[in-house]
Amino acid sequence: VDGVGAQESGDSSTPSPSTPSPTTSRDSQEPDTPTQPNQPVQNARSGALEALATLKAARGANWVQDPILTYKAIQELPHDSNAFTQGLEYYEGKFIESTGIILRSSLREVEILTGVILQKISLGPEHFGEGCTVFNGKIYQITWRTNTCFVYDAQAFVQTGTFTYSGEGWGITHDATRLIMSDGSSTIKFRDPDTFQVLGQIAVTDPLTGQEVTQLNELEYVDGEIWSNIWHSDLIARIDPSTGNVVGYLDMSDIHPARSSSGLGEDVLNGIAYYQAEDRLWVTGKLWPSVWEIEVMPKL
Repeated sequence: VDGVGAQESGDSSTPSPSTPSPTTSRDSQEPDTPTQPNQPVQNARSGALEALATLKAARGANWVQDPILTYKAIQELPHDSNAFTQGLEYYEGKFIESTGIILRSSLREVEILTGVILQKISLGPEHFGEGCTVFNGKIYQITWRTNTCFVYDAQAFVQTGTFTYSGEGWGITHDATRLIMSDGSSTIKFRDPDTFQVLGQIAVTDPLTGQEVTQLNELEYVDGEIWSNIWHSDLIARIDPSTGNVVGYLDMSDIHPARSSSGLGEDVLNGIAYYQAEDRLWVTGKLWPSVWEIEVMPKL
């Protein structure tokens, strides 16, 4: 679950000592059922659905024209259906996954073919986990409203430090030199991986409508583009990182599993992992029982 993102101002990021929080436990277990979303989350969900409806109406007939892409499912893989997925990353033959919900947020190392959780670090009770990315041997995991980015050694799978930032955290990825972060608004910020300072930002806009695209959630850098889940939709926006223009959408509407009553309407598409060396792509969702490896293709 994510909240309505407010655009940051006067962003200040400070590296902290590398001592893990005493509330971090690698062995604590999550409850079997999701926690009831709070009122800010419910309000944010309504805003997301309204924003998507507005975008579709503005595009009109162009909504179903190119550059809309679709997919072919390559294989279905098992996934922990209790995982409230907020970030998914491919790293050295495994998935790194960040999960959310207060008292259930965690960072996980997951075996791809079996879905088995190989290692897990639970966040402190005040944190709601959001996106994650792996860059230069470090895992960066952001949080929703506690303004904290946890940094881990990717090989040892131990926390080594933190950064702080203003505003909300939703999704994070990276290009060759910078971290790339969303906050639920139409703004994407580029950050220094060593200091977490903001280096620049773009406003994401649909050029066919001239409207900004909001509710940008989990991010992945795919073949020179920023790919973003749009919260509470089955669309992935493909964004030009130099201009902020949406160059197309990937329509994932047919892949959604049967809705779960225990998901409270929050079991939505969220999670993109890309392995550039082999051009492989995976997607999943919050509380989904599966991760799908897919191949992208034009929508006819």
